[in-house]
This record gives sequence, C-alpha cells and structure tokens, in this order.
Amino acid sequence: MVTENLEKLSTKEKIIKIGAEIIVKEGLRKFTAKNIADKLGITDAAIFKHFKSMDDIILEIIDKYVSKCSQSAIEAVEKGHTVKEKLELLLRAHIDVLEETRGAVPVLCFELSRSEDVKFKSILSNFVESYKEKISRIIREGQMEGSIKEDLDPEDVAMFFIGSIQAKVFAYVISGKEGRIIEDPDQFISIIFYGIMKR
Repeated sequence: MVTENLEKLSTKEKIIKIGAEIIVKEGLRKFTAKNIADKLGITDAAIFKHFKSMDDIILEIIDKYVSKCSQSAIEAVEKGHTVKEKLELLLRAHIDVLEETRGAVPVLCFELSRSEDVKFKSILSNFVESYKEKISRIIREGQMEGSIKEDLDPEDVAMFFIGSIQAKVFAYVISGKEGRIIEDPDQFISIIFYGIMKR
C-alpha cells in the first residue's frame, strides 16, 4: 500500500487516506473500522472519535474528490488562455486529485452504481452531470474557435474524459500494482487530445 508521508497527516486525514486505499486495493467489503485501525495501529474506537460512521468516511472521500475536481474545472476556465490549455489544466488537476484519493471515487462510482444507497448515488450522479457540463462547455468553445473537431458531440467527449480516467483506475486495480495510477500524465493527456483536437 502507498502510505508515504502518512506521518505528516492528522489522524483524521490518515483515516481518509487509508480508507481510500482499502476501497481501491481490497474492496468495499474490507472497508471496516477494524481494517483501517489495524493498518494505522490505532483502536476502532479512535476512528469514531473523528467520524460518526463508516459512511461519513466515504462521504469525506467523495466530497474531497468532487470539490477539488469541480474547483479545478473553474480554475482551468479562468487560467487557461486557449481551449487546449483549459483542458490540459483541468485534466492535470483531475489526475492530481485522483492520485491524492488513490482512485477511490471511480471505484466507488462503480460499486455504488448498483447499490440501493440513494445518498451516495445521488452525490456521485450530480457530480458526474455537473463535471460533464463544465467539460462540455470548454469543448463547445473549442469547436467554435476551430481547435476541436466540429463533428464530435461535446457531451460524448466529456464522458470520454471521465471514462478514460475511470478505465485507468480499473486497469490499476486489476493489475494490483503500486505507485501512481497514471504513471505518465503527459502521455495520457496527449492520447486524449489526439482524438479530439484538429491537427
């Protein structure tokens, strides 16, 4: 497990980080207070000093991912001078959040999409719809300025961005490897741009 720099984190942050790693590496069934406590060398009770329930840990992981991705989309629009720069800033920030949360949210999206838990499904669904709309707007702007292929559906392209990141997480989970989920962000972004940008 990737537990670098854990000593610099607060106990609450350690619980979130280890919880995210467990979700990715061992699955939702192994996401228990005992498993997190064992990995951190603390008691189960210590976890509940920071969180009311295990669901609250999941909500914190999701909230961190959702808020940072949404914020990165806003910043990309503000800072980028061209559509390509905006998309690159957005993707790099998304990759950073993905690495920080160890890919837990894409795994949760898959696991919880089939569950009856309306609370989690609603949060994740709202995030995907909102994020898709932000990306779609940038794609439309690129089509108007002539840098992105006109025959592409902006919403399909936005889902391609989200799906490509999701696919990277699944490949990472299946391979059982350690380290970064997206080893070479430059190459990943280049591959995505190859299919949408005019040459």
